[in-house]
Amino acid sequence: MNEEMKNLVCLLLTDPDPDVRRRAAEDLAECNDRNVLAVLSIAIQDENKGVEDAVSRSFLSIGGVGAARAIVYHIEDENIASRNLAAKLLIRLGENSVHALVPYLRSDNKDVRKLAVDILGEIKSKEPIYYLLPLLQDSDPNVIVAALEALGNIGSNVAIVPIGDTYNRYPFARIMAIEALGKIGGDSVRSFLENKFKEAFAAGNTDGVYLFALLDAIGIVGNDKTLEILLAYYENIKEHLRDVLLHEMVHIIERCNIEFQFEDTVQVDLLHALRSDNQHIQLSAAKGLVQFKDQDVTRALLLSLGISEEMDFVVIAQMSARPLAFQIAVACLEGGVSRGTIQIIMLLGKLATEFIHSYKSFEAYPIEDTELKRTIAVTVEAWQDASQEDREIIADTLFRLDCDSAADFLNDALIELDPWSRVHIIDQMGTMPTRRVLECIAHFINDENEMVQEAAISALRAAGFPVEIGKPITGDELLDNRVDDRA
Repeated sequence: MNEEMKNLVCLLLTDPDPDVRRRAAEDLAECNDRNVLAVLSIAIQDENKGVEDAVSRSFLSIGGVGAARAIVYHIEDENIASRNLAAKLLIRLGENSVHALVPYLRSDNKDVRKLAVDILGEIKSKEPIYYLLPLLQDSDPNVIVAALEALGNIGSNVAIVPIGDTYNRYPFARIMAIEALGKIGGDSVRSFLENKFKEAFAAGNTDGVYLFALLDAIGIVGNDKTLEILLAYYENIKEHLRDVLLHEMVHIIERCNIEFQFEDTVQVDLLHALRSDNQHIQLSAAKGLVQFKDQDVTRALLLSLGISEEMDFVVIAQMSARPLAFQIAVACLEGGVSRGTIQIIMLLGKLATEFIHSYKSFEAYPIEDTELKRTIAVTVEAWQDASQEDREIIADTLFRLDCDSAADFLNDALIELDPWSRVHIIDQMGTMPTRRVLECIAHFINDENEMVQEAAISALRAAGFPVEIGKPITGDELLDNRVDDRA
């Protein structure tokens, strides 16, 4: 250790100023020396959070097996903060930590054994599997459960039979054993889980937590034959578990790309699942309801907009093929919705565009002028409380519905906005350069705010009009001379 490193070590361990200690820890990040690692290991317990963070970054910067060995003994620390920090660092160091942790799997302290197992499970290296398997018969139940979870995370087929033996040996470990097997997967796991599912009903074991774990794991590994088994027990599964069952069935259908149609009687159950408080179940229900085209389903799907981006994608993607989707969406907005207002407005713009460009496909369910007027009214109503981003969507939708009405509204509405908001809306409008849009933009080339002027002129230039900054011109003059009647 050279003199400079000695000085840094001294500062890190003894200086009363935490900023000095922090800078010393940062400078030691370049020193891959065993003695430096030992000092950093001491300093990891510094009372100052900034110093602690700097020490952690230095450990990660140095890295390697040496860093892991310098950190690992802290998992035996009585201080929970030190234990947790050591665990996080060991996980970040990844496979370099494996050999440092293995001796702690044989610790006399059950909590230390469990923590070492947990860390190895997060690292997910297959290297320590044969050290973990004996812990499936540990004297402490928590260690057994931790070993099951770790082996599931690691995902090696070598663990399948021992996990199955643990399932049979320890009733308290069954749920975690099921979860671990589901993560590992494979034909033997699928057969095992299907058999346990059938055995549960044969034995009258309808424990909700146990069945939930089985269904969850089956959804990960199941195939078309599994679907037949699940359907055979459909009527035996009630309430929330039926929501879970449908979720797992949709998961299997989607994952295995199976052509499948639900019975008509299942529609009610899918609608119930759509109201679940679990977003994954709601999403699966929306996918399952695609085949049902009646208006109640369409309304329920529309009211599920806003739950998540993935739900929005699934629902909006299918609306073009649903009868009266436009009309039902308008009615939903008029009746008031608790969420998803902007998603419905965006959908209405999309459907209106499809109606204009593909009239034939809408001939059975035309969009009448009165319906367009109602749509414009309810869309305009949403403007006042909308965010800047949502106002861009509203403006886009209004122009899709009716350019004249949109321009009339926005000519006044944009004036009330702050300059930044006007710029954003003008930029958005510039992406759809129809005659009425450009007329609307042209009103702002003489705006009192220079930034808004530049945005309007840039949008007009992008549409093919060589407008010059500093040369005032009315929108009518510009458009009368240069604009054709596009859209």
